[in-house]
Amino acid sequence: MHLSFSSGVERAKEIGARVLQVFCGNPRGWQKNPLDPEFVRKFRAGVEANGISPVVVHATYLINLAARDEKFYKLSCESFVTEVARAKQIGAQFYVVHIGNHMGAGPEEGRKRVAHCLQAAVKAVPDGPEILVENTAGGGTTLGTTFEEVAAVMEACCTERMGLCLDTCHALAAGYDIRTPAGVSAMLDNIDRTIGLKRLRCLHLNDSKGAVGSHLDRHEHIGKGEIGVAGFTALFSDKRVWDLPAVLETPRDEPFDEPEDLWRAVELAVKAGAADPAILKERPQQTSPGAVRTKAASKSAPKAAEKTKAPKALEKEKPKAKMSARVARKKKPS
Repeated sequence: MHLSFSSGVERAKEIGARVLQVFCGNPRGWQKNPLDPEFVRKFRAGVEANGISPVVVHATYLINLAARDEKFYKLSCESFVTEVARAKQIGAQFYVVHIGNHMGAGPEEGRKRVAHCLQAAVKAVPDGPEILVENTAGGGTTLGTTFEEVAAVMEACCTERMGLCLDTCHALAAGYDIRTPAGVSAMLDNIDRTIGLKRLRCLHLNDSKGAVGSHLDRHEHIGKGEIGVAGFTALFSDKRVWDLPAVLETPRDEPFDEPEDLWRAVELAVKAGAADPAILKERPQQTSPGAVRTKAASKSAPKAAEKTKAPKALEKEKPKAKMSARVARKKKPS
């Protein structure tokens, strides 16, 4: 799940997440103070001790690699390089970034600007994390709404250290109807034809508040939006995604939303054959269905609910925290 940078490792262990996504600093600010070496040591040790793999860093919201304004573009590129370096420092395998918005300069000019920033980061941070561009919900002058657009950006960047992070909410909002097995298959065929499935490296599992083709980037709890249980079952049933790490960025309206969304996704993966049923036994006791408070219960017992509130570090870092999970491959009989 996408969790707090400061406490995400511990929280991942509490709820049973195997993949962790974080921001590597304030997601709404340019300033990034140097990381404390002791924090980095503890972070990496915690990741190893808790069996978390991979660690994913998500770019902060301000970065726009295709920005038309020169001052904003310069800040974006500098921050991008800094964050890729920080991602390497904490041992992240992937760094996910939105391609950006050309703001009227045109797709071709936007691609050139993205390529310049990305090549600068690859040169400045050798042996760093693989940089994954995320498909977008579309609308306006954003880049990456279609996989053809994503492929064009990758081609312009001219580096093998680059892949795709597929966001399910964004795909549906962009017009890819992934609510059925046929729709999922068509989307994956499209990715294979334009980008290559070998470059699909990570999933963002988010249900969608917006309908197909709405271009509305509003995430919803797993199974409770327009994608629904049927859509996620269809996705998990396609063997082409079975080995991919998956990150949940679902809303956090109540303290137990994180484990509920995480384990709902795992349960659907198990039912679809994508995960070994034995994984369900690994669900931490405090996150079991019987232990999850309903919204009504939390209102009737405010004192108890107060104890379950997330650390303030998480609340400051992102009001509606993004989250993460993993689809484990079902073991073949020996």
